[in-house]
Amino acid sequence: MTFKSRTLSYDTRVIAFWTLISIFLLCVVVYAYAVRTTISNTIARANLESISANLGASVGEMEFKYISMQNDVSLQMAFERGFQNVAEPLYISRITSHSLSMNVPTNSVTLSR
Repeated sequence: MTFKSRTLSYDTRVIAFWTLISIFLLCVVVYAYAVRTTISNTIARANLESISANLGASVGEMEFKYISMQNDVSLQMAFERGFQNVAEPLYISRITSHSLSMNVPTNSVTLSR
């Protein structure tokens, strides 16, 4: 069995060394960028969760206020604000048209009593 040995020249070893150093530095920079991005995204998420909690609380307060205002509405208040009883109400119904005319919409709305 014969083994062939090959020696690398000094120039080849220098190029290989600097190539490996460059790749290593590139990996360090990419890693640092990834860690920085992860940290900033985590901080942004915490801030958004805080804002979301505050908004949820304010929505709850507004819902409670809406329900309490809704319970305060009475027939007497409606008359004071200018509302009136309707003697003969109008109802809206959809009538499907079976015509082929372009001037008649297919879902026309009519008023009936």
